[in-house]
Amino acid sequence: MKHRRLLKAALAALLILLPLILSGCYVAPSELPANNSGGDSLNFPTYQPATNPPTNAPVVTSTDEPVVINQLNTAIPLPTSPTVNTWTIATVAPISTDGGSTGITVATVTPLPYTPTPSPTPQGSLKLGSNGQDVRNVQSKLKALGFYKGTVDGDFGAATEAAVKAFQKQYKLTVDGKVGPSTLKALASARATAKPVATATPKKAATPKRTATPRRTSAPSYSQNTYLRLGSKGTAVRQMQERLISLGYLTGSASGTFDEATEAAVIAFQKRNTSYADGVAGPETLRALYSSSARKTSTAAGIVGNSLRPGANGAAVRTVQRKLKELGYYKGDVDGDYGEATTAAVQAFQRANGLTADGIAGSSTFAKLYSSSAKTARQAAATATPKPTRRPTATPRRTPTPLPPNTYMRVTAAPNGDYATLRRGYTGSPVTRMQQELKKQGYYTGNVDGVFGEGTENAVKAFQRSNGLNTDGVAGPATLRALFEGNFPFGS
Repeated sequence: MKHRRLLKAALAALLILLPLILSGCYVAPSELPANNSGGDSLNFPTYQPATNPPTNAPVVTSTDEPVVINQLNTAIPLPTSPTVNTWTIATVAPISTDGGSTGITVATVTPLPYTPTPSPTPQGSLKLGSNGQDVRNVQSKLKALGFYKGTVDGDFGAATEAAVKAFQKQYKLTVDGKVGPSTLKALASARATAKPVATATPKKAATPKRTATPRRTSAPSYSQNTYLRLGSKGTAVRQMQERLISLGYLTGSASGTFDEATEAAVIAFQKRNTSYADGVAGPETLRALYSSSARKTSTAAGIVGNSLRPGANGAAVRTVQRKLKELGYYKGDVDGDYGEATTAAVQAFQRANGLTADGIAGSSTFAKLYSSSAKTARQAAATATPKPTRRPTATPRRTPTPLPPNTYMRVTAAPNGDYATLRRGYTGSPVTRMQQELKKQGYYTGNVDGVFGEGTENAVKAFQRSNGLNTDGVAGPATLRALFEGNFPFGS
């Protein structure tokens, strides 16, 4: 206890004497003690105090310059500059009680390594156009959650904004595309799961309504030079076929190809709606076809025209042959010639379907032939009662009979409303008049003898070729009309 009191007294003396020690002390001669009057005298130098009084603040420098501390037990603030590695601190030792000299203690202090304080993540500042490490962190988190598919490049572009909006929407935040405190908090707490994809509930497919076949209200556009005939193709043919089907003159679907069945349908339509029937759909036929007054047909006879019998030929015969071949009754070529094979096929069909087997394709035969109840040859064979086999008696080939001289007068229509059909082997005045007209127009150079031979047939073919007709050498109604009525609109 005594030692502690002495130490305190020494420290107090030190505090009193320290300024004098550092600044120097001046004693006037008159103040010297009396016993110093002897010969010995002390010559103290005169000390001029500094203009600026000393400071009591401690000084700290780098190791290159030691520091003297003029105050004990004083806290020394250390600089935080990263350029200083160590500091040297000098302190003054306490003055001893016996008046001894002072001492200086030097200490070296090494601070902890300098660690810069990280700047806080900007709150509410990440948006379209931002870039840097903070953006990369956000992109990485969004990518882990399945919202971002792009590259983690630190560029807050449109793709990043879209991912942020998707995340905000999913977690019920304000969807503004900006990464603010709320979004950052949600990102930090979100579980790393794939982005949920909402699956739309498929709508029940509506039962399609049955579309009725539209009725044509107006005729399609066509020019005055439009002539659709056998072999023609395209949209105009398809539209014409659709109209013929709706009126009952043609069956099946519109193919856009003018085939024999279409030709037969055109002829059938012309017979019921015009004063001519040549199988060529020109402007006049098309005008009648698309008019509101066009007559329909409700029987299959309208498809192939009037009754057909042995000796007939043309598109109507080809149509019948094709249908008989489809049912298995006809095995020959579809050549348009109503010969023995066609007659036998018609008779076989008539027998199998309970009709009069006369070999003539009339309205009753047509109605059954094109009905859904028509029996095929195989069905008829399966249900027929076996009969003794009899060799069929061959029908003698029909010899062309010369036509009466007054089949038509002055090249007018025949009593049945049409021209006669002249072919090779026919004779008579109609052939004579035809030869005369062919000769007059420069197609025939032989003798006008009323005999339809090879020369006459070649002349008819030349005329048909020149006028765009079917070049078969048979002078039918269309050929004769064009031959005798030069101003008649062809194909109309």
